[in-house]
Amino acid sequence: MLTPEQEGLMAQFRAYLEESATSTMGASRGDAEHVERKTVDLYTLFGELAALKNEVRIESRQLKTALEQFRGLVEPLQTGNAALRSEIDRMHEDRRDVAQEALRPVLLELLDIRDRMAAGLEMATDKRATKHLFKRMCHKEWEVMEAWREGQEMTLRRLDQTLAARQVHPINVVGQPLDPRWSRALRVEWHKGMAEGVVVAELRKGFFWGEALLRPAEVVVNKREG
Repeated sequence: MLTPEQEGLMAQFRAYLEESATSTMGASRGDAEHVERKTVDLYTLFGELAALKNEVRIESRQLKTALEQFRGLVEPLQTGNAALRSEIDRMHEDRRDVAQEALRPVLLELLDIRDRMAAGLEMATDKRATKHLFKRMCHKEWEVMEAWREGQEMTLRRLDQTLAARQVHPINVVGQPLDPRWSRALRVEWHKGMAEGVVVAELRKGFFWGEALLRPAEVVVNKREG
């Protein structure tokens, strides 16, 4: 017979064996379920990848079609923008031409005023012309004339600055061969020390407006008469 202590040990050993057997059976069943679940998951994954590949192919085809349609819309739009830009540039150019044609008479009138002022100053500063006049004028009258001359010179300089601000510049022709593009020969003189065909004097100064001719110069040309 077993003692009570031995029976207690046997009971504990029996419980241990039963617990071990239960754990082993549960592990085997769990491994089987894991393998089954793994097999099912891989099958589902491959199926989903195939479906995704098909969707990507369809979307790529749709995107290509959309790009072709968009290109078909963009090209006419670009052509229309280019035509519109060209038309706007032409309108701006026409507007500049109209503005220049409207300004041309004003500039020519200013040049006529400048001619008269320059001619008056030239006479006032000509010593031969003012010599006899000075003898008949008193000192106070001469001071008034000097003040007038200085004022005219200031006004003439201001007028030249105004014309220059609008790109109106004089043409330098004296001492240069006659160029019929911007000079008109109104008179001829013969100077032995100068080459024939050279401009010896200006009767009326010519002017450029930017790169275009605003008013031709009227000149005297060195040439043998007859």
